[in-house]
Amino acid sequence: MKVVQDPSVGWIADSWVPEPAPDGLTTFSVLRMPFDHAVSHRPGARFGPDSILKNLNEFALYCTDKRVSLRDVRFLDLGESDAFHSLPDTYRSAAAAVQAIPVGTHPVFLGGDHSLTDPIVRGLQRRAGGARFGLIDFDAHFDSRDPLAGREHSGHWMRTLADVLDYTVVAQLGISSNLYSEDYMQRAESGGVLVRTMYDIRRQGWRETVEEVVRHVSTGTDGVYITVDIDCVDQAFASGTSVPNPSGFLAHEVIDAVYELSAATDVVGLDIMEVSPPLDPSDNTARVAAYLALNHVAGVVTRQRTGATAGVPARSAP
Repeated sequence: MKVVQDPSVGWIADSWVPEPAPDGLTTFSVLRMPFDHAVSHRPGARFGPDSILKNLNEFALYCTDKRVSLRDVRFLDLGESDAFHSLPDTYRSAAAAVQAIPVGTHPVFLGGDHSLTDPIVRGLQRRAGGARFGLIDFDAHFDSRDPLAGREHSGHWMRTLADVLDYTVVAQLGISSNLYSEDYMQRAESGGVLVRTMYDIRRQGWRETVEEVVRHVSTGTDGVYITVDIDCVDQAFASGTSVPNPSGFLAHEVIDAVYELSAATDVVGLDIMEVSPPLDPSDNTARVAAYLALNHVAGVVTRQRTGATAGVPARSAP
């Protein structure tokens, strides 16, 4: 339901199209992935996609604080990827759905548990003919545990992508959860991953962090993929997730960072994972996720309009 009935306001809810929009209109294809069989702790993320989408549809086609009009943006609903009791079957189906995304559209994926980032990245790489992508991961956790047969969960995906992912163009932002040994940090950084913990970012500042990340993930790559585990956001703002984080980003910090990164480099897609509505009766977590999606869209549009190069983007015209 729209907040006001004002003919001067355009709404995301009214901007869905059955096929890619004509030339001149940017089309964002949205694939929902309602799967949480691999969740590492508390389930419920399978209900996340619909909740995020409901909140997104309540927004107007103007990203107010960034002064970016989205009047020429359209959204293509790709429905849901299939989920099975078999994890391999689910991941194969997800990767195939990603490969089938219409050419010329910009994909946004709504999960779901974070293990789904593995088939998404594989599907995007196949869709792009084996392209080399950089990766930006907003997360409180490394998600790099060694997989154990029969005990797979969402804490493995960074590790299971080892056969296709070049870790020298990966950045992990917001690592803060005290569930790891020192070995995880050493293994990530020795493999070339740019790790910036919450404490690092608070000391360094966001502007320098964004510029550093863009340089790291864009060098010699064919595009950059962004994945957001909502548990990177402090539990005061995002309590509805499997493993809430008491030392995470303020909501506006990650929202603004996603906008600036999307405007500063060639982003090939975004996912938002681990929103769990059953753990979030206030709907606050899904609303943060919807704001993240909106700001990603605004960032991509800003880059298209300004031709921004690596670095923090200039403000787009309204």
